[in-house]
Amino acid sequence: MPKHYLDRDNCNPRTGLRFNAGGREFVMGGKVGDGAAGVVRKATDTKSGEVVAVKLLAPDPKYIDRKAFDDVAQRFRREGTRGAGLVHENLIKVIAYEENENGSAFKSGAISNPFLVMEFVAGRTLESLIRNLETGPSTGVVVNETTLSIAARVAQALRYLHDRRITHRDVKPANIFLSSTSPHHVPSVVKLGDFGVTKWGDFLAAAATGTLTVTHHQGLGTLKYMSPEQSIKPRDVTVRSDMFSFGITLFELFGGRVLPSPHHVFEIMSARQSREPTIAKLKKLGLGTPWGHADLFELILDMFLLGAQGRPSSRKVLGRLQYLEERL
Repeated sequence: MPKHYLDRDNCNPRTGLRFNAGGREFVMGGKVGDGAAGVVRKATDTKSGEVVAVKLLAPDPKYIDRKAFDDVAQRFRREGTRGAGLVHENLIKVIAYEENENGSAFKSGAISNPFLVMEFVAGRTLESLIRNLETGPSTGVVVNETTLSIAARVAQALRYLHDRRITHRDVKPANIFLSSTSPHHVPSVVKLGDFGVTKWGDFLAAAATGTLTVTHHQGLGTLKYMSPEQSIKPRDVTVRSDMFSFGITLFELFGGRVLPSPHHVFEIMSARQSREPTIAKLKKLGLGTPWGHADLFELILDMFLLGAQGRPSSRKVLGRLQYLEERL
């Protein structure tokens, strides 16, 4: 198949490249990470010295068929321009979206891929923190000042989006960024990221329903956090789809462990349907007997409901988390 202008082979964001975005000049820095749909690099504002993240759309044909590249570009453009208008202290800020037609944003014209300039948070992801949490010896539950603060601030970001009828579509611990590197201290910064970028979840859902062709599923992320309706009808999801994903995130955060696979999510969904008391359900799910936190986990289990409309809203979940914070 002929080369496409988005081909990753054409995208070489080498250190030192200068480019313009949002009326500012930046110089490209080192690698942050690569994904199935693009590459991420650090960059520095040449005047202010601010460090940012640059996400260049460069689909990897090993994972995404070239026939789908134009569709991917449309999604990226739509989410990028919309994301640039969202401002909240708990959302990663989209500083600028650049179409970069014919390499117009780069002084050398070396790269013609569209890209986003986003806020960069130095620290760790919530997934990294969860993997290092020390759970109690008997309950396996981590409900404390740190975890409640993180959860409440993510809920605030979701409420902000949901009040505007915007669905994030990719809520998971790996997309939540923290300034603190210690699981024992409340981070000063908690940011829900990757809004304003093409979602891995959308790729997976579209691939599963035949609306997007991928050449290889490995490397496209995980279906574990995706709501049932998003995996079946990705175009029809509502904000309550985010609440399913957020429910898994909270279960992992307060349970102090990352669930290994989608199978474990199905186990939780099945336990939610049981008529047993909440404590009995949680014990079967490996959380011991979390006395004093049954109401919180009952609310979280409701976020696993198959029917989207039965799940609690971000506003309700935020209210509960703030109430528990105040009682500490």
